[in-house]
Amino acid sequence: MRIFIPFYSRYGNVAALAEEIAAGAGEVDGAEVKLAFARDTFTPSDAIERDARWKEMAAELASKYPAPTHRELSEFDAIIQGSPTRFGNMAAPLKALWDATAGLWVSGGLVGKVGACFTATASMHGGQETTLLSMYLPMIHHGMIIVGLPYSEPNLTSTTRGGTPYGPTAVVGPNSDQHPNEVERDLARALGRRVAQITSKLCT
Repeated sequence: MRIFIPFYSRYGNVAALAEEIAAGAGEVDGAEVKLAFARDTFTPSDAIERDARWKEMAAELASKYPAPTHRELSEFDAIIQGSPTRFGNMAAPLKALWDATAGLWVSGGLVGKVGACFTATASMHGGQETTLLSMYLPMIHHGMIIVGLPYSEPNLTSTTRGGTPYGPTAVVGPNSDQHPNEVERDLARALGRRVAQITSKLCT
C-alpha cells in the first residue's frame, strides 16, 4: 500500500501538515509513504531572493524532499496533496503537476485510487474550503475516490483555528508565522490514518 503526498509550501506550514499526515498514515500496518515538494518555477528568482524566509525554506524543503512528477502519480494507491491557498485556489506549482496528467487521464491511470487534500490560509475565511475543493476537481476528473474527515473526529468541531470536513487546514496568520497548532496537527494525522485505512481495504 503506497501513499504519495505531493505538496507546495512557501514558509513551511503546509510542509508541517504534510509531515503530520505522513506520520498518521505510517501508523497503519503496510503503509509506505513518500513526500514530494513541488518547486516554484513560476515566481521570478529575484523575488524569492529578497525574501529570506522564503529562500531558506525553499532550500530546506528541496534538500529534504524530491520534486513530484506526474508520471509517478499512477505508481501509488493513494494521493494526498497539499497547497497554500492562492485566491481560493491551489498554488501554481501544485496545479502544474495536474496540468501535465492528460496522458494519465486518457489511460485511466488514476481511476479508483484514493485522493485527499489539505491546505493552510492566512485567515479562517481566507479560502480554505474553496482551495480544498479546487484541488479535488482534477482528482474527480481522474476517477479517484475522495476521502475527507468525518465529524467523528472530535477536533473537527474545535473553535481553535482550522479544520474542515473537506480536509485538514491551518490558519497561519497574514505573515504565515503562526505554525499549525496541536488541533490542526491532530486533524492532519487523522487524515493520514483514515486514507491509509481506507486504501488498505481497497487494496485487499
